[in-house]
Amino acid sequence: MIRMKIFAMLLFVIAGSYGCANDTSNDVHKRIIYNAHGLRVITSFSDRKQQTISLLYGNALALQSAKTGIHDKGEVFELVTFKQANNKYWYGSYINGAVQSIELVTSYAADKNAIAFKYKIPQGQVTGNADIRIKGITSHRALLFP
Repeated sequence: MIRMKIFAMLLFVIAGSYGCANDTSNDVHKRIIYNAHGLRVITSFSDRKQQTISLLYGNALALQSAKTGIHDKGEVFELVTFKQANNKYWYGSYINGAVQSIELVTSYAADKNAIAFKYKIPQGQVTGNADIRIKGITSHRALLFP
């Protein structure tokens, strides 16, 4: 009887350890959470050909300019582009995968009446002229929810 209890307990421990094993086969479905460091989402968009999902983040000034189209000094725009990953919970949909690139655009006063922009790529590689990239990033309009 004691042997049966010990056998059952051992079987239970072995079965439990298999159930708690770290399964890495699901790593392709892990969602990457990006830390935007207090910036807010301005808009999002995807590119099916490139298989990317992009989120445009910004500070309060950037969000305001995305609503009005009028720029001011002190705006911070951060465009994060992710590779698409299949969403295992919803067939045919995609979630963000690994970060492909990060682009940073900040505005400053060039003189009394002119606003200029600085462009930086902290991560990844992006094709295209910096001036065109700045114009594309700063011209996005904010998503508005009813």
